[in-house]
Amino acid sequence: MNPTSDGSPARLSGQSDANRRRQKLILVAKRFETADVMSFIFKSDAPLTWQAGQFLSYTVPHLDPDDRGITRYFTIASAPFEGHVMLTTRFASGRRSSSFKHALRRLPAGAAVEVGEPDGDFVLGDPSGEHVLLAGGIGVTPFRAILLDLDHSELPINATLLYANRTPDFVYRGEIDRLAGRHPGLVVRYMVSPTRITEASIRGVAPDLLKPIFNVSGPEPFVEALEGMLAGLGVPEANVRRDYFPGYDRL
Repeated sequence: MNPTSDGSPARLSGQSDANRRRQKLILVAKRFETADVMSFIFKSDAPLTWQAGQFLSYTVPHLDPDDRGITRYFTIASAPFEGHVMLTTRFASGRRSSSFKHALRRLPAGAAVEVGEPDGDFVLGDPSGEHVLLAGGIGVTPFRAILLDLDHSELPINATLLYANRTPDFVYRGEIDRLAGRHPGLVVRYMVSPTRITEASIRGVAPDLLKPIFNVSGPEPFVEALEGMLAGLGVPEANVRRDYFPGYDRL
């Protein structure tokens, strides 16, 4: 199971977080992507290198933390060439958000947060191959980094993105549409609930189910449902890659 982008330390692979090198990020800006999704832009106080699609652990000390604690894991939504770290997350309404997210949202510009080393293996691999990207809601964050990285590196994009969301407010839609306009090999399908990613929609973009690599990212129930669907379609296990976001509903 792939380490999470926004979730439990128990899913983190490799050495324990206590043994990882820690460093500071400085918050320089924050912005709304949609009514309930916000991005936080950080600069590093020391060189920080990562691969598009990886994640960081963030520690934000605050009073009265809930049982999820003061450390969380988020995809690096920015591509390495952008020169900053971007964390994009969805906020639940009212008091439903965690104490960590409330503390994160209150951070002023100039505030420092502590992070671990970049980690995770949800990276694209061979860009010349055929890829199907299956995003549920906020699970689009690693795909933003991956697609921008390919575009910046002037590499081919041979991918179909099926992006399912509760509402028509798709995070990063403007950027994704601009990328699709520059890359004929990038096909994007937006799906607003109750429309969902189904066996038929997957067959529609991947007639030969043995050929593509399927990259699935989103809330944990969404990823688990797509895992079962792909297995039922006969997609080889080796051709399915996953990025689970615990703490969110299916979409």
